[in-house]
Amino acid sequence: MRKLLALFFLLCGFYSCTEVITVDLNSTSPKVVVEGFISNRPGPDTIKLTTTTNYFEPVGVNPVSGAKVVISDNTGHADTLHEVAPGKYLTSTTTGKIGYTYYLTVVASGKTYTAYSTMPDTVSIDSMSYAIRTSRFGPNSTSSYVVTCSFTDPSFAGHYYGFRLYRNGEIINNIVDNRVIDDKLLIGTAQHVKFRNDALLLGDSVRVDLVCMDKAGFDFFNTLKTTLNAGSPFSAPPANPISNISNGGAGYFGAQSFRSRTLQLQ
Repeated sequence: MRKLLALFFLLCGFYSCTEVITVDLNSTSPKVVVEGFISNRPGPDTIKLTTTTNYFEPVGVNPVSGAKVVISDNTGHADTLHEVAPGKYLTSTTTGKIGYTYYLTVVASGKTYTAYSTMPDTVSIDSMSYAIRTSRFGPNSTSSYVVTCSFTDPSFAGHYYGFRLYRNGEIINNIVDNRVIDDKLLIGTAQHVKFRNDALLLGDSVRVDLVCMDKAGFDFFNTLKTTLNAGSPFSAPPANPISNISNGGAGYFGAQSFRSRTLQLQ
């Protein structure tokens, strides 16, 4: 009996030392998020406006409606965008041109946000090819297509690349799903970028967009990829991607130029 009583008091001691710890995850005021770009392709181009949510909150879209959104260029042309759906604004008179600088002005909830970007020249795609890769696990094997996009970086520095992959006209990998590249160590060299997606099938038409962007675009997409791959929910909250939006806004506005090439999987 004395042994049982001693064990009882020992257990009580353990339980009395236990505390409930409440972790205070600080809330932050919502930020306006800008998502969009001007391209060298026929418009309209789209600017999307949303607001941020706190870390660990359920993911949702919070569109910003009723904003005034204007895109102007260095020649003095200005285009007031039209809201066609909550938070979605389209250009009507802007045509993207190589070498032009584009200025974005957003007035929302009494605050003004600005950004600017100069459209870089395009870089040609030299060739596209594909191969079939077979993976074997135990008695079973699976095959998938690997598409290679080859291009040559120009002989001078300052080029930044992103890629989009399309299957039968539908995008299946956007810039953030693929590599983004700067030419710091690549100047004047041939590049061979590979894309693998299990959705690619025999007979598919595959298109690759080679996207040229400014350094602000490279910094945004590069840090966005790091943020999206930050780890488990028990890791420290990731830092926000580097943004070129003024006045505490988030996201990215840019001028991007495209070259595309298509092949058929046979």
